[in-house]
Amino acid sequence: MNNRMELNKIRRKNAELYPIYKMFSWDLLFFYSIEFLFYTITKKVTPSEILIINGFYLLFRISMQIPAVAITDFLGRKKSIIIGNVLLIVYMLILILAPGMISIILADLVFSLGYDIKTIAESNLLYDSVSTRGGEGLYSKLDAKGGSWYYILDGIASLTAGYLFVINNYIPMIICLGFIVISTVLSFGFKDIYIVDMDKKKSNLSNTIKEYSIDLKSSFKFILKSKRMKAFILFQIVFYGLIEIIDTYSSDLLVNIGIPEEQFSIIFSILTLIGGISLSFKRPIEKRFKNRTLSFISLMYISACIVIGTISSIYQGTTIIPIVLIMLAVHRISTSIWYILKTKYLKNFTTEDMRNKITFTYEFIGGIAASIFSILGGLLLNVVTVENAYLIVGLASLAIMIIVLDYMRTRFGLKPEEYKKEDIEFVSMK
Repeated sequence: MNNRMELNKIRRKNAELYPIYKMFSWDLLFFYSIEFLFYTITKKVTPSEILIINGFYLLFRISMQIPAVAITDFLGRKKSIIIGNVLLIVYMLILILAPGMISIILADLVFSLGYDIKTIAESNLLYDSVSTRGGEGLYSKLDAKGGSWYYILDGIASLTAGYLFVINNYIPMIICLGFIVISTVLSFGFKDIYIVDMDKKKSNLSNTIKEYSIDLKSSFKFILKSKRMKAFILFQIVFYGLIEIIDTYSSDLLVNIGIPEEQFSIIFSILTLIGGISLSFKRPIEKRFKNRTLSFISLMYISACIVIGTISSIYQGTTIIPIVLIMLAVHRISTSIWYILKTKYLKNFTTEDMRNKITFTYEFIGGIAASIFSILGGLLLNVVTVENAYLIVGLASLAIMIIVLDYMRTRFGLKPEEYKKEDIEFVSMK
């Protein structure tokens, strides 16, 4: 009885602490809205080099997932959360103290491992703490509560980061580091619900990695046979790769057309707000365009790229700012809806057993392709201006996307009875 009472006490403490912890730790505060400025102004990195850095970052995020799962399984929830946060502290210290492009790539490697470890452990610890009767609803409630607090804090951070950057480039970075330290201190307050059997974990560590390899092979085999998944992944490769390139091009273009540094964070906040509001348009758009929804949002995004590239190549200076900002809002609307649709379409025709395998493989292929596109987009900036690069990438994407959408027309977005068995039924190799 005492053990049960003690366990319930630990569960309650974890559940009470989690929303506060998530408010500070869900992602990097005070950083993303001034990230491009910090790299180009403070670290003296060119936009071309930023895209190359981003290519490596995407590869790191993919390659660190398997070791992150193995480490989390080996160490347990609490230790993994602490280690993940400590790695994020190291990441931020490298960015603040070390110069140049190589230091950012090294920092991104540390970040990728740390962020993957802590996010896996955080969700599992919360689930362990509420996995009692009615726990499923409590999990969502606590997770959403922490997320809501984070968004409020992030909104304040995004609005003020640009002004703080103008005062001193390092102020937003130091504040960001401070919030990671707070997250690390809070993480010491958690307690594991289940004790880690070290001997058992040591024997299972190699098995964990082996199982992931088998899952990856099974998923690849299914994708190669499934016309539906091949079509969807082709779309992911083109659209996700385009988004990764344009995100950096957009920041570079805003600098070129004369957006003051302190207004960067305001624009970032407004675009984020627009992205959130646009999610309410998802259902009407799906209802209107049905199986052509992906065609609509991708062509809307690409059209905005071509408009920006054309206008900025012809006209210079602040006169084009309103048009550019409207097109960037179109970008944010398209990508916000896409990320929601992507998750939905990946879950269609899947069981609980196959869902994670398919998602991991899908993200694995898409991430590798996006990293290659990001590096190529960076190399393009070495030979043309960002305005011309915008137009070239937009036109090239339009040509490729038309081919992909034509391929998808008879293979994706069909009614369930119109698919063949091998298109929607996954068979594991185990």
